[in-house]
Amino acid sequence: MIQVIHGEIWSEDFTQLDDLIRDFQSCVRFCYNRFHKEQLKFNDVRKAAKAKYPSLNTRQISDAVVQGQALKTRHKDKKIIFGGRKAWEEYKAGNITKEQWVKQRDKQIYLRGDKTQKGNLNARLIGDTLRMTVGTRQWVSYKLFIPRKFQDDLKELLVSEKAYNIRLVRKDDQRFKVVIDFQVEAPQPYISMSNGVIGVDTNPDRIAVASVSKDGNLIETKSFINNRILYGSRHKRDYDLGCLVKEVIQYAQEQNKGIVFEDLKFKKDFKPYERKWNRKKSNFVWKRFVELLERKCVEHGIEYKKVNPAFTSIIGKYKYRPRYKISIHESAAFVIGRRGLGWNEKLSFYGCPKSKVKSKVIRTLAGKYEGERHHSWRLWKALDGYVKATLTAFQLSLHDLKELCANICDESEILSGEAFLQELLVGSKT
Repeated sequence: MIQVIHGEIWSEDFTQLDDLIRDFQSCVRFCYNRFHKEQLKFNDVRKAAKAKYPSLNTRQISDAVVQGQALKTRHKDKKIIFGGRKAWEEYKAGNITKEQWVKQRDKQIYLRGDKTQKGNLNARLIGDTLRMTVGTRQWVSYKLFIPRKFQDDLKELLVSEKAYNIRLVRKDDQRFKVVIDFQVEAPQPYISMSNGVIGVDTNPDRIAVASVSKDGNLIETKSFINNRILYGSRHKRDYDLGCLVKEVIQYAQEQNKGIVFEDLKFKKDFKPYERKWNRKKSNFVWKRFVELLERKCVEHGIEYKKVNPAFTSIIGKYKYRPRYKISIHESAAFVIGRRGLGWNEKLSFYGCPKSKVKSKVIRTLAGKYEGERHHSWRLWKALDGYVKATLTAFQLSLHDLKELCANICDESEILSGEAFLQELLVGSKT
C-alpha cells in the first residue's frame, strides 16, 4: 500500500532548483523522443542521455529515462504536448508569454527513492529540511513545512529508513508543493463480511448504500447526496468525493460490516439528445471515487469486494423497489450487497416455480431465446426491454399475487390455468 505525505517548501531564490528542473524535463523529452521516434532500448537511451546531460547525475538520468519510457508506453503513438495542450494553445494565441509557457512546461520533478541505499539519494528529508542534489557534490537546502496531520507519519518514515519518492510541483515563484510517497504494509482487515455487508451504488449525483445482513436480507438504506460533485471545479469535486468516501467508511464501521461496490469499467456511453445527463456523467469522476474507496478500505482494515454491476439497477427497480418502498439507487445498492454475498437474483413470481416462469418468459419473447442456455442476467435484460409484456403481475399487490398462485401453480391438465398464466405474462387485459 502506498502512503502519501503532503508538504511545501518556501524560498525567495529557487534559481538552482529551477535549473535542475529545466535540465531534468529536457532530458525526459529527449528520452521520450528516443523511445518514440528511434525505438531505442532502455540502456541505449540512458547512454545517450548521460552523454547529452552532464549536469545530471546517474540517478537523475535513470529517473528521466523511466519517465520517458512510461510516457511512450502510456500514449503509444498518440501525439503529446509537454506542459499541456491548453497552455500551448494559450501561448500560440499570444495570451501568455514564452516565459510563462516554459514555466508551465518545466514546473515539476519526480525523484525516486533507493531501497538499497535507504531514503532518497537526490532529495533527502533531514528533520524539517529538504536537501536537494543540484550538481556533482552540490546541494541546496530548503525549509520544509509539513501539516500537523502528517507529522507523525513523517517521523515514522524517517525512523524506519524506508525508501521514499518525492515530487516537487511549482505553485508560484516562492513556493513548491512537496508530495512524498512510500510503501507500507497493508493492515489486516478487522472488519469482515461475516456480519453482513454494505452495498454501495455510485451515481453522478449521490452515493446510495444498503446495509445487508449475512443471510441477504435488507436492514436499512441511506443516500449521501452532494450536488457539488457535478458542477464544482476539479479540486472541489476531489474534496467532496473524499468526504463521501469518509461517510461510507464511517457507516461501515458503525455497522461493523465489510463493503461491496461495483467493479466499474469507466466507459462513458453518452445518450443522444440528453445534454443535461451527459454533462452529469462526464463531470462525475467515477474512477476517482472507486479508487479512493478501495484505498480507504485497505487503510482502515475493512474487508471489501468488487462485483460485476450488470443489471443491478434493473433488478433493484423491478424486484426490490416496490417491495421495500426505497429509491432505485438504494435498491441497486441492496442488489450489489447481495451479489457480494453470493446471492443470485433469479427472475420469479411469488410462490411460483422459477423454471416455469423462465419457460413462460422465454416463450413470451416470440422464441427469441428458446432452445438456448441462459444466465439469469439475460432474463433481466429481456425484462428491461419488454417489461409491459412479460411482468404485468409485478405491478399487482402481494395479496393479489397470493390469490393467483392457486391458478398459476396448478400442475393439472386444466386448460384455464395454463391459459391464464400465458395471458398474465403477455399482459392481456382480459
